[in-house]
Amino acid sequence: MNIGVTIDCPDPDLVASFWERFLGYQRRPGNPDSPYVTIERPAGTDGLSHITFQRVPEEKVIKARMHLDLFVDHAQPTFDAMVSAGAAAVQTTEAGQWTTRILQDPAGNEFCLIGPD
Repeated sequence: MNIGVTIDCPDPDLVASFWERFLGYQRRPGNPDSPYVTIERPAGTDGLSHITFQRVPEEKVIKARMHLDLFVDHAQPTFDAMVSAGAAAVQTTEAGQWTTRILQDPAGNEFCLIGPD
């Protein structure tokens, strides 16, 4: 069984490009007029098999009930790169050696970046 996630957004190409950069996934060829853009995990790597970004007409208005958690070895450099690429910092929680940073991707979808600095 493969498990993927679909994320609603107003601009699937923009959001897929953001996540391609930070997850190391590769874009699946598709129809440029499609409301979907899918990125896939390269063979031999860990993570979800694919993430699909689906164009929707409405803007996000409430907090999502599900989000991605990204566990990294060094959070600060990844955090800085994500913010430079269009993510927005929302909140930081210190928990011993781990820091959890809540961010939003360029479409406003929340995700957590978790790891030591």
